Amino acid sequence: MSLAALALGAAGAAGLYAAAVEPRRLCLRQPRVRVAAWPAGDPPLRIGVLSDLHAAWPHVTLGRIGRIVARLLAARPDLVLLPGDFVTTHTLLVRRIPIEPVAEALARLARAVPTLAVLGNHDWHYGGERIASALERAGIAVLRNAATRVETAQGRLWVAGLDDIWTGRADLARTLRNLDRSAPAVMLSHLPDVFPVLPPEIALTVAGHTHGGQVCVPGLGPLRVCTRLPRRLAYGLHEIDGRHLYVSGGIGTSALPIRFWRPPEIALLTLGAPA
Repeated sequence: MSLAALALGAAGAAGLYAAAVEPRRLCLRQPRVRVAAWPAGDPPLRIGVLSDLHAAWPHVTLGRIGRIVARLLAARPDLVLLPGDFVTTHTLLVRRIPIEPVAEALARLARAVPTLAVLGNHDWHYGGERIASALERAGIAVLRNAATRVETAQGRLWVAGLDDIWTGRADLARTLRNLDRSAPAVMLSHLPDVFPVLPPEIALTVAGHTHGGQVCVPGLGPLRVCTRLPRRLAYGLHEIDGRHLYVSGGIGTSALPIRFWRPPEIALLTLGAPA
């Protein structure tokens, strides 16, 4: 067999894997986040993160969303954060799912633990008010340039939610004005781009949007990350000057329904004091 035939066969196998196998996988990431401002002696807080569903057939059906929700709840989070893009609007070769049944599938999260969300660019392209209304009917608090205090069994936490940067709806000054600095604070944003300009009292920023690149080349990394941050910050957990950023790889797909070397994921962040 010629090298050309081998290369063609390998490319075909990789394409089949990217289209039919990897988008249906699910990984649970469990990073630990050590925060200097976390009250000494307080137990750690377990934050579940579920981002970028992009609900659509064939990969992110309602049945699969239900299984993902069950998997996240089985990890026993104290709080769940949803960084947006619940629906899809610009992906080829898929059949969209309306937001109402998607929100119903997510309602189980809100019945179990406090669950907060922000909207992403696909949500606003679809219809932001409709998305927000459906989520709120499901018991999920949607933060739009607002902050709220969350009471958990582990103590008090402030969560600030920045509206979508991509579609020009973010108002960081307003979001920070609503924040009480008397307790640890987390910023929830669809895009991670806000991270460099946040004040030091924001101990953790949770974001999505990038899909971790969605298609990555082993040894080279993601082909495209859709953020102005350095490529190394476009996925995973990072610490800079004592502040932490977590960028989820998300669940669904955008542009094309494929993933390669970046499987779908949920996360359980353990937020606590330094060891």
